[in-house]
Amino acid sequence: MATEIKSIANASWPAGVRLPVALTFEHQSGEGAPLLPGDRPNYMIGGAMEYGGRRGIWNILEVLDQFAVKSTFFVCGTTAEKYPDAIRAAHNAGHEIAGMSYAFDRVRTASPERERTIVRKTVKVLEDVSGATIKGWRCPDYRVSPQTLDILSEAGFAWDSSLLNDDLPCLFHCSGGALIELPFTTSTADKTFIGYPYPMRGGFEGLANVWDSEFDVLYRESRRAARFMILSIQTWATGRPTPLRVLRKFIERLRTHNDIQFARCGEIAGWCSNHTTN
Repeated sequence: MATEIKSIANASWPAGVRLPVALTFEHQSGEGAPLLPGDRPNYMIGGAMEYGGRRGIWNILEVLDQFAVKSTFFVCGTTAEKYPDAIRAAHNAGHEIAGMSYAFDRVRTASPERERTIVRKTVKVLEDVSGATIKGWRCPDYRVSPQTLDILSEAGFAWDSSLLNDDLPCLFHCSGGALIELPFTTSTADKTFIGYPYPMRGGFEGLANVWDSEFDVLYRESRRAARFMILSIQTWATGRPTPLRVLRKFIERLRTHNDIQFARCGEIAGWCSNHTTN
């Protein structure tokens, strides 16, 4: 079973980078929508999520391209199959493609055999569609199983971003070797504030405030110790016009600092790998 070795508190970022910022986009097209009683499709929530595959990702890619920002997209295999052009466009634009199950499969209680099958199937689809090499993963709804990290390491993954238990990268010793964990928090996730079509916490103004506040705290703390910022963003939520404006203004604000760098998760994991044996 995977064993945590340590938090990587001594991470050193590239020269001139005080705070790396990872914008991570979770990309699905309704696979994660909760079902109604009797396993009936929920067309209201499912339709809202489908927006991410049909339109939201294109809106986000346009904004990222305007600012030359590179990011990480966690993609469901079925979404890649339904909307392959967007996944290829993201990869060709220099964004990182990572896995997020095949059909938003919950693996917390899955058998090891079933979970391995999900990982293999997802990787094959994403690599076939995009041409990318898949080295990173995030479990749907962040619900890992006891064997998730071992399975990922055995499959050749370099990093995972499913845990919520730290604000520093962590090193795990797994059955397949070392794995870097890049934890994050749902307290800054867009769906917490602007999720489903019923009232959420804070709305658009609340989302803008929490992103700004998170950055202010981490930027201040990064004077004395290594810090990194990572945001969980849904293409079906922030891909819509009004929250997209929040994302644009946030990027504009951070670009006024010449010592922050927007980074893909794989880059941050690579910078941390230099400290895995220290």
